Amino acid sequence: MSDPPPGAPVKVLVFSNRFLLGGQERQTVVHLRTVDRARWQPVVACLHFEGEHLEDLEAIGVVPESLDVRKIVRPQTAWRVMQLAQRLRRERIAIVHAQDFYTNLLGTLAARLAGVPSIVTRVDLRHNLGAAKRAALTAVSRAATRVLVNALCIRDLAIAEGVGSDRVAVVRNGVDLSGFDAERERPPREPVPDRDRPTVVNVANMHHPVKGQEDLIVAFREVVTAIPSAQLVLVGDGVRRPGLERLARDLRITANVRFLGHRLDVPALLARATLTVSSSYSEGISNAVLEGMAARLPVVATAVGGNPELVRDGLTGRLVPPGAPAQLAGRMLDVLGDPEGARRMGEAGRHVVEAEFSVEQMRLSYDALYRSCLETTRPPLLASA
Repeated sequence: MSDPPPGAPVKVLVFSNRFLLGGQERQTVVHLRTVDRARWQPVVACLHFEGEHLEDLEAIGVVPESLDVRKIVRPQTAWRVMQLAQRLRRERIAIVHAQDFYTNLLGTLAARLAGVPSIVTRVDLRHNLGAAKRAALTAVSRAATRVLVNALCIRDLAIAEGVGSDRVAVVRNGVDLSGFDAERERPPREPVPDRDRPTVVNVANMHHPVKGQEDLIVAFREVVTAIPSAQLVLVGDGVRRPGLERLARDLRITANVRFLGHRLDVPALLARATLTVSSSYSEGISNAVLEGMAARLPVVATAVGGNPELVRDGLTGRLVPPGAPAQLAGRMLDVLGDPEGARRMGEAGRHVVEAEFSVEQMRLSYDALYRSCLETTRPPLLASA
């Protein structure tokens, strides 16, 4: 593989499973939109050509190439990895940047075959992985050139697994504040929260129990007892939604709990909120919490994972233990009962986002990460095609 022409942008393969609605997928889109194209030329590939974010990619002129991999352990997948490695050599792609569990596995292998640096991305605390997948993630993290994390708690986990601290890069999530503010000013689509009611918003998928919406709904019964006009707005969808709706009925608070499903107009919804809440049992850096802070809302969040890195207790919001509905209710009531204090928390949260989670900061972090990868070379295991 020959070097790129002097002054030409370096090709980086950005490799994702698919582009469904999700925090990491959204961060991938933001990265592709803001990466310094004078230095880096992103080449995008995926395992499955599907997802709502494909439209966002098309808007910035990116059409991912699909490897059409449906199962990891099958002969065809090995052939696809071999083809990918040959492409890396043939097209002089200098770095493989995998975005999720499956592409971490396949991308690291293809990069090793081609003799190019690889980046494994980890944005959670492995809460959704069984023992075998955890072991596999640990192995590829040790084998990769760099491990990208978005939270200090994930950095510490990777180091505990045996990844050298010098190979772990913390790249904070970025919020495009100009775009976010513009979306926040637009009217949301129907249905919308009532403007004249105290409104608590939770944005989270309803696929995994780790998001803890049951605790939030139970806690909200206590909020309604104290503030009968309060409404809880749940944004997100998934297989657990019917059970959550049933819980609200059993607690007789259906008039106060609204399920809005998947929404692409979250900033506009946050513009009509009083407070945003995260009730998760595990998190990396939560985009939902970040966007709540960007919208100048106080945040009540469980003190898990990366949440304490975002929510500074008493300054930008309040922290509570996970799995403690009574304490969650108490903190929500504290914030709702102190409008001036809530306003100060919201302004402080916005300042944290501006200072620490801007897209410019993210772009600079990626520049440094990619440059450090280019300093590492390995001999290819595969001859040039």
